[in-house]
Amino acid sequence: MISVIVPVFNEERVLTARREYFGDLARQAEVIFVDGGSTDRSVAVLDGALRVIRAPKGRARQMNAGAAAAEQDILLFHHADNTIETGTLRMIEEQVAAEGLAGGCLRQVIDQPGWMFRWIAWTGNVRARCRRIYYGDQGMFVRKDVFQKLGGFPECEIGEDVAFSKMLRRHGPVRMLPCPVTCSARRWLSQGVVKTTLINTRIKLGLMLGDEGQQLTEVYRDIR
Repeated sequence: MISVIVPVFNEERVLTARREYFGDLARQAEVIFVDGGSTDRSVAVLDGALRVIRAPKGRARQMNAGAAAAEQDILLFHHADNTIETGTLRMIEEQVAAEGLAGGCLRQVIDQPGWMFRWIAWTGNVRARCRRIYYGDQGMFVRKDVFQKLGGFPECEIGEDVAFSKMLRRHGPVRMLPCPVTCSARRWLSQGVVKTTLINTRIKLGLMLGDEGQQLTEVYRDIR
């Protein structure tokens, strides 16, 4: 089986709307929500029906805590507003076993129509396929033994997904699987497509140049 790890912080509205989805997912896999100190009712929405642990705020710290609590051999990191299809977990297990994959990601789809959103998803998928650099909202998966050998996600404030995927691709075979992960367009819709795309580009360039400091962290907060 797979352990699905979902970091959350003040996601009451999203989690309330998606309880049925996560309930179905929990019947297929071990699902662990990792709360980073939410001040809304995120934990209350989940408690009693789904497993919740707590960790210091920060996506890397929360995901590492979830991985440490996981009991299965494969880890799938899943954003609260992402959706995977029936059969995706089985395909991950089959491909890891058949190809000896260390990890990989899923094919990104954005939940809004229009050429701009198709373009954003297409460019992300090209990056994942050709450069083997995966972002957190692309459904990153990894064998637990590999994750432990690599020391988990670097506990930086931003860019932990990029840093980890670079380590992962050096450790063993990785691949983007064809099954889709549907991502919410809420950041683009709330901030505007052009502004959000420009900010994302600024962050990507900064990470390429090795900038993981406070300035990039503040830029990232502008789109959350």
